[in-house]
Amino acid sequence: MSDKPELVILDVRGEICPVPLVKAMEAMRSASHGQGIEMLTDFLPAVLVVTNAALKEGWNINIQTVSAKEWRLLLVKVI
Repeated sequence: MSDKPELVILDVRGEICPVPLVKAMEAMRSASHGQGIEMLTDFLPAVLVVTNAALKEGWNINIQTVSAKEWRLLLVKVI
């Protein structure tokens, strides 16, 4: 049994690119099989660049609008 949590939470609210992308890529590279990543952001360009990067790396993405200027991305590795 792994001691890693099933879901990694990245709260990058208040951060602008490239910080959200760098943190998301670090989390994707260190994630265990079956481990998901939840990223909270208030910077729309981060939603776009992280989504693009995650798709290229073989992750499924679910984007939820939390409020008018806040989003939650759920990334799940499928490959």
